Amino acid sequence: SKIDQLKNAQTSVTTPSTEPTTIRVEMPKSGTRADLNIALAHAVPGWGTLTSAQQREMIDIAIVQAGKNQPVTVALTPTIGGGTSIAIAGDCEALGLLKLQNIFSATTIDPVNARANELLQFLGSVGADSDGQYNAALSFIESMAPRDQAEALLLVQMYVTHKAAIRALSMMGSAEWTPQTQTFGNLATKLLRTSQGQMETLARLRRGGEQVVRHVHVDNRGGQAVIAETIHNGGHRNERYDDQSRATEATDFSPAMLGQDPFGIEMPVTRGER
Repeated sequence: SKIDQLKNAQTSVTTPSTEPTTIRVEMPKSGTRADLNIALAHAVPGWGTLTSAQQREMIDIAIVQAGKNQPVTVALTPTIGGGTSIAIAGDCEALGLLKLQNIFSATTIDPVNARANELLQFLGSVGADSDGQYNAALSFIESMAPRDQAEALLLVQMYVTHKAAIRALSMMGSAEWTPQTQTFGNLATKLLRTSQGQMETLARLRRGGEQVVRHVHVDNRGGQAVIAETIHNGGHRNERYDDQSRATEATDFSPAMLGQDPFGIEMPVTRGER
């Protein structure tokens, strides 16, 4: 019957696999474009269907990526006591540990364990303690190349603050009631401001302090020097006119008094009845 045929058709449909597709390309030792073209042709599905421009673009990207150091990767393994252990994923554990020390700008393993556990605790609290999420955090910190442990600590804070802000924004989007939307929106705003402040702090650390430039204006006739952050001269095009006020007070407390320039802004004057 048609119903039986429909049932058979439904049972014969296979669901697509949810397993991620991994493409491994063995980079040729020669490093030439011709050998790399052959390697990509064997490794990339549908290579023959790509245009020449697309193939050249993939070859260019592969050459750039091959010249970079491979990022460190870790594997998270549940322990018997309910915790999680962090293990180096790769052929050489010693190289992985050295890379971790370099990422956190540490010379011993103790700071590495401290920062690694901080990341793990946060990711576990939001249900994101997976290999991919953890390695993404390490990749971000490594890309910023912290110069000391203070910067490494700040980068960990920046990453978890960003994740918390994105989580708050997601919860705001899925909220069904206005109070919930306002609560998560306010939380996201505070976290994003905190994230911006952390970026500014990192920039100040790398600048090594700020310099304040003061302008010194010397009146040639009076011989007085006025020091101010910024000196505003009245008149047309900010030029100094002979009929402009020569007050001796510091000019950074109030704008300069204007003269008889008809194009200038009038200065308010208290008037009596007359």
